Order: sequence, then C-alpha cells, then structure tokens
Amino acid sequence: MIRDNQDYLLFDGDCGVCTWSAQLVRRMDKKQRFVIEPYQSFSEAELRKFGISYENCSKELQVITRRGQVHGGAFGVNYFLWQQTLWRPVVIVTYALPLILLLEVIGYKLIAANRHRLSAWLGMTACVIRR
Repeated sequence: MIRDNQDYLLFDGDCGVCTWSAQLVRRMDKKQRFVIEPYQSFSEAELRKFGISYENCSKELQVITRRGQVHGGAFGVNYFLWQQTLWRPVVIVTYALPLILLLEVIGYKLIAANRHRLSAWLGMTACVIRR
C-alpha cells in the first residue's frame, strides 16, 4: 500500500537491468528515503490514484513523491538523485544545460526500450513474467 509522506521508486521487476539498477539505487539511498519496489508489488487500482498504470510503469520507472507528484523516466531518476546530496550538482548541471537533459532523456528512452534485450545480452534474468 502506498503511504503518504513517503517517496516511492517503482521499477519493472521483470527486467534484469531494472532490478540491477534498483539494487544500486538502494545502496545509494543511505537515508532510506525511498521505498524501492517493483511496480508489480502494487495493484493497478492503487497506481491509478496517482494517474499511472501498469502500462506506464512497464515503459519507464515511476517516482511517486511524498506529495503525490509523479515523475517518470529520466525525470524520476533526477528526482531521486536530487534527494541524494552528493548528486545535486549533477542534477543542477543537467537542468542548466538543456542539451545534457535532452541527451539524458533520449538515452533513458533508448535503454528503456531495449532493456529486455540488454538484460538477456548481459545474462540477467529478463522476461520471467509473460505479458
């Protein structure tokens, strides 16, 4: 159940790259500010309260902030990084230089669109859940 006053980072638990990334993010989140879980851990009805669906979550990570805002993909990554004090300068530079932000968004979309192939290529568990 998604609780108020808590940040959530939802990823695709059926993706090796996503699962590996989530483990990395858990280690980065020293203050344990985020609940980092596969989106499949929540009902679609619960996600709909925030204007997102399983389809949205299957395409890119979703961050639900403690205020109920939703940030997807690269913007969700940036929200997470902003909460990690050491990474704030990176986020500032990313938003100060629009070309870097554009490259981040494009890079994220390319990786997200090919994450199952990348997972298989890297020998990670992928596509365990049949769609």
